[in-house]
Amino acid sequence: MNGYNIKRISGKETREFIRQNHYSHSCHNGPMGWGLFWGKSMVGVIAFATPGSENVRRSVFGEGYKNNVTELHRLFIFDIGQKNIESWFISRALKKLKKEKPHIWAVLSFADSTEGHTGIIYQATNALYCGTTGKSKFWRDSNGALRHPRQNGHNVTSEEALVMGWEPEYRNFKHRYLYLLPDSRQHKKWMMENLKLSIIEYPKGEQ
Repeated sequence: MNGYNIKRISGKETREFIRQNHYSHSCHNGPMGWGLFWGKSMVGVIAFATPGSENVRRSVFGEGYKNNVTELHRLFIFDIGQKNIESWFISRALKKLKKEKPHIWAVLSFADSTEGHTGIIYQATNALYCGTTGKSKFWRDSNGALRHPRQNGHNVTSEEALVMGWEPEYRNFKHRYLYLLPDSRQHKKWMMENLKLSIIEYPKGEQ
């Protein structure tokens, strides 16, 4: 993409950009972030982070390989009118992630049906579609940020949420997508043979 470049940015920069611009207004602590720049202006961010639930990490290859799995946690790009910029950004960010963290073999991402998303951008980047999650209860904090029900390895109770001023928010299912980052052809073959998630046809939709 002429004129655009991607740079590694700090966790603080990543979180602040996401909190200001993403619909959730929230981001995991310690994200690995890359910024999309037009000149000196940052026009987008992609954040990778360890999923809040270990079950999510285990779901790909099992318990023994949970540390080889991460999540494309947040993606936001301003409406800059550049065709295919999202898929270009994702594909290059995945390569940079693999280079920096070669032990990462798989990256999950979720498209939130509550927001009307089906994951068209993930389909455009040839991610594997692995069905949907169940419905779940999240929390909305006093600043309007959407909070995962599991925080710092702990499931937030209703009593704890009440003390913090968090309100329950029930969310619909999410579409589950998966990127594989193999080290070789043989490694990819192993992944496909040991993948615990089912691969099915893409859902239809416009987002």
